[in-house]
Amino acid sequence: MRNRLAWLVVLLLALSVVSSPGWAQSDTSAWITQVQTDAFPQIRVYMDAHSASSGFVYGLEGGNLRLAEDGQSLEVVEFEALRPGVQAVIAVNPGESLEIRNSQGVSRFDLVRQALVGWLEKRQGSTVDDLSLVIDGGPERSHTGNPQELIAALEQYEVAASGDVPGLDPLTLAMDIAADATPREGMERAVLFVTSPLEGDVSGGIETLITRANEQRIHVNVWHVASPDALDTPAADQLRELAERTGGEFLEFSGTETLPDLETYLRDLRDIYRFTYHSRIGSGGVHQLVVEIDQSGEVIRLPVTEFVLELAPPELAFIVPPPEIRRESPPEERSAPWVEVDPVNLSPNAQPLQVLIDFPDGRPRPIRRTVLYVDGNLVAENTSPPYDTFTWDLSHYTTTSQHILHAEVEDELGFTGRSVDTLIQVVVDMPLSNPVANVLRRWPALVGLAVLLLGAFLFLALILSGRIHPRLFGHQLGLRGYQKAISAEELQPASRKAERAGAGPGGRGRSGWMNRFHWPQRRLAAKALAFLAPVTQVEEGTSAAPIPISASEVTLGSDPSQATLVIDDLSVDGLHARLARLEGGQFIIRDEGSVAGTWVNYSPVSGEGVTLRHGDLIHIGRISFRFTQREGQGGHKPVIVVLETQA
Repeated sequence: MRNRLAWLVVLLLALSVVSSPGWAQSDTSAWITQVQTDAFPQIRVYMDAHSASSGFVYGLEGGNLRLAEDGQSLEVVEFEALRPGVQAVIAVNPGESLEIRNSQGVSRFDLVRQALVGWLEKRQGSTVDDLSLVIDGGPERSHTGNPQELIAALEQYEVAASGDVPGLDPLTLAMDIAADATPREGMERAVLFVTSPLEGDVSGGIETLITRANEQRIHVNVWHVASPDALDTPAADQLRELAERTGGEFLEFSGTETLPDLETYLRDLRDIYRFTYHSRIGSGGVHQLVVEIDQSGEVIRLPVTEFVLELAPPELAFIVPPPEIRRESPPEERSAPWVEVDPVNLSPNAQPLQVLIDFPDGRPRPIRRTVLYVDGNLVAENTSPPYDTFTWDLSHYTTTSQHILHAEVEDELGFTGRSVDTLIQVVVDMPLSNPVANVLRRWPALVGLAVLLLGAFLFLALILSGRIHPRLFGHQLGLRGYQKAISAEELQPASRKAERAGAGPGGRGRSGWMNRFHWPQRRLAAKALAFLAPVTQVEEGTSAAPIPISASEVTLGSDPSQATLVIDDLSVDGLHARLARLEGGQFIIRDEGSVAGTWVNYSPVSGEGVTLRHGDLIHIGRISFRFTQREGQGGHKPVIVVLETQA
């Protein structure tokens, strides 16, 4: 540290002896006027360099700069000298002092006007500057490139005593105009304040204006028009401090002095340097930029510049996701009774899904990866373009089920964003198993079983009819006991036999068995016209079921006596909104004068209502729903906007 201080002392001593034209350490100063972060990670910086003896310092190159962003050294990518001009405002604060005339009958305002008009006439034909004029109680012209407009306004104005005490209002208005967005990047801002003496203590207002001028880089020059005995006042001293602390000049004018050419104030403000570098910032907040200029071994270290860079994670959302996906077997399998339905043949086997990726901080940047989760499980991942399209594999879904989907995105800075959970139902429409097909597929085994049963019945019939005598084979076949059983059976009454055979009284056993058989019946449900799916952060294994809309009109609110769909939340009014179905099948939602309001796709809904489309996001207070129609038609189509890269 001591060696560095000693080196700086030696350098200062050397520069006091040897100086280069227009570039001496004690004669030159430089500073950053503007940092543009809208094209992040490319950052554009505007730099001013002035010499007290020669004005703007020309001839600098990118190799003369050394950069450090948050302590990390960086290289200059582009460097150029520009002439964007000045956004200049002339503010006149009239009073009795401006009305005083000399022996020739010329007022002090006439002298001021002659000086201003003379400068404006020399600027005829030039449009590089943005000019404005503010006269308290007189004409105003804002942001014009034509000096003739200001000349006409000055010439038509005559000072008239109003009795009002001059104040700071004209200067405040002039600074408002100077702080407006400039027509060209890099333009510096300047104000000329021509004023009569101010009365009272204006130190508080002056201090506020100084702070604001320094924050917005506005150079304030003051022409204090007063008699010699009124020049040395506290208000005059405060105006002098205003000019000195904002990089302007202070002039006392009593009517006998020569007014300077306004060009001397603005000449050195029209030129600027602009350089570009590639930022390595990885987080939002306040950052520091340190710049050093090195030319022929002489170094100027610019004041440390702090700038704010807002960075936010990217956001993504599904583009009109289908509320329902139906998997069906091929038509030929459904129509052929001899063909068994195979789950492998259900279609579709995959569902394409598209997401919209947005950067809420307004700084688009490259994407590293996007992923798709279904029920908390990773099912698809993109590590190369296109990042906004997924393919969801449906081949293993053979039964109807509901699933929760969400997507995630990661940008090159490591920021990650997550979509809201989306509920999608997969409906598997598989016909009941075809009994004919089952029989035909198992016919060899069934034929064998039938032959075996037929042989057994035939053998039994032969024994009972006496064609086969068991006594001949009794010892070998062990049928003696079986014959006794048959004989005992024959002794049973006929009614007992019928009961044991299951016939029942009256011989209607078969009919009674058939009557007790129940065929399965399909339950019919009312068809909903649309659904409101709650949009929540659903935990793993749980989901919020969509709310069916089957009536032509539904009221939403927190009061059960007024609302058909009750929402228990403090942000919801008793009668908050009304959802109605139009004759064409569309739905319209109207706000019923609620406090928190009703919103569709983040836009407020009035009492006249907004026509809903499939996939719209509805906010009732702070409660969110995804509106879907059964047919899934009329949804928003994705819009692709090509952004032009700035040069």
